[in-house]
Amino acid sequence: MADDRTAPFSTGGFFLVQLALMIPFVNIILLLVFAFSGSMNVNLQNYSKAVLIWMLIGIGVALIVGVIGAVAAGGIGVWLENVSREYR
Repeated sequence: MADDRTAPFSTGGFFLVQLALMIPFVNIILLLVFAFSGSMNVNLQNYSKAVLIWMLIGIGVALIVGVIGAVAAGGIGVWLENVSREYR
């Protein structure tokens, strides 16, 4: 008999996992439990780790874009202030 941890994860199982991951904040907790629990299905563990990595990449990109946007907005503000001084 096949080990339950290595048995293929069903389509219905993935459907229910995706449904549960649509709930804000619960999704992070579930992903952490699925990824690092020793008793979970191996396929679900790998999937959860991959989703967590994508989340970290997304957060990193969002932070970089936010910082660049803030710096650009500050630069535009200074430029507009200088232009307005010229026409006073």
